[in-house]
Amino acid sequence: MALSLVLLYLGQINSLVQWLMAGLAVLVSVYTAFLFAQAKGRDFWQSPTLPLHMLVHSLMAGAAAFLLINLVTGAEQGWTAFLNTFFQVTIGLNLVILVAELAVPHSTHDTHRVVEMILRGRYKTGFWIGTILIGNLVPLALLWLGDMSPFAMSIAALLVLIGIYITEHIWVEAPQRVPLS
Repeated sequence: MALSLVLLYLGQINSLVQWLMAGLAVLVSVYTAFLFAQAKGRDFWQSPTLPLHMLVHSLMAGAAAFLLINLVTGAEQGWTAFLNTFFQVTIGLNLVILVAELAVPHSTHDTHRVVEMILRGRYKTGFWIGTILIGNLVPLALLWLGDMSPFAMSIAALLVLIGIYITEHIWVEAPQRVPLS
C-alpha cells in the first residue's frame, strides 16, 4: 500500500495497479493474524479482532512513514493535512480495537490470564506506558495540538512506530507465557 501511495503521489501509477496493490497490501497486513490463529493452543490469538489489529497497525505505520518522508521532501499542504487526519483516525481506531481486545470478557481461562498479564501483570508497564501513552495518546495529542507542525507530526510518527513495536512484542510474547498443559 505504501508503494502504491508513493507511486500515486509521484503520478506514476494507474488506477487498476493502484487497486491491485492496495488489495495485496491489505492481505499481507492481515496474513500474520491468520498464522497466529493456527496456533490453537494460544487462545489469545484466536481473537476475531486480531486481523483488524494487524490492519490498523499497518495503516498507522504507513501514515507514520509518510509523515517522516514529508519531513525530508516537504510535501504539499493538502497531502500533509490528509495524512494528519488519516493518522489521527487510525490511532483512534487502534484504541477502540485495544479496548475490544482487552476489555471484553473472554471465554477461556488462558485468554483471561493473558489479558491480566498485559493489564496488571508482567507486561503492564510496557502496555500502559509503551502502547497506550507513547504509542497512542502522546502522538494523538501532538497531532491535535501541533498545528500541523512538521516537527510535531514527525515526533508523533516516531512514537507511534515505537508503540506498535512494543504492542506487537507484548501480543507475541504474553500468550506464550501461559503453559499449554
